[in-house]
Amino acid sequence: MKRFPLALAAVCVLAALAVGLTRRDSAAQDASPTALAGHPLVGAWFLDVDTDDDLDTPALVTFTSDGIYTQADHDGTAGIGSWEATGSTTAGLTFFQQFHTEGNFAGRTTIRAEIEVAADGQNFSAAYTLEYSGDIAPEGEVGPVSASGERIMVEPMGTPVMSLAEMLGEPEAGAGTPEVTPAP
Repeated sequence: MKRFPLALAAVCVLAALAVGLTRRDSAAQDASPTALAGHPLVGAWFLDVDTDDDLDTPALVTFTSDGIYTQADHDGTAGIGSWEATGSTTAGLTFFQQFHTEGNFAGRTTIRAEIEVAADGQNFSAAYTLEYSGDIAPEGEVGPVSASGERIMVEPMGTPVMSLAEMLGEPEAGAGTPEVTPAP
């Protein structure tokens, strides 16, 4: 008879523990996306690095509501990382880019940034440092460097001025088969 209360107590403790762990795990999983979902940085942006030369071209970047950052540069270099809100209009970001020389891995750059979104939510400014590893540059952080972002907005489709075939110099569909001239 004494075993029943002990077994019941053990089941109750295990059930309480399971409920507590489930709640803690679900709260931990939900905390980050919920906190980031309404942040003004979430979305797609044109990123322009502010340098003294004209070599930099804008990159395309995204900040997702689950804290993932992706970047695509004009030369095919990709950046992958994580971001987190540090305030209602501010964020921290760390991402990596890898480089190659003659097809061989040559190193990686770690970029760490502090970002502030403008009040209108359409622009942001950032200060960042770069840290190189590998043979591409001396080791250690370089910077700070500044950058700015402009939100990519959905726009209505425009009025075409020509067809794609016209632009490419191809005959229009249904225009008939071009006549073949016999060789002399």
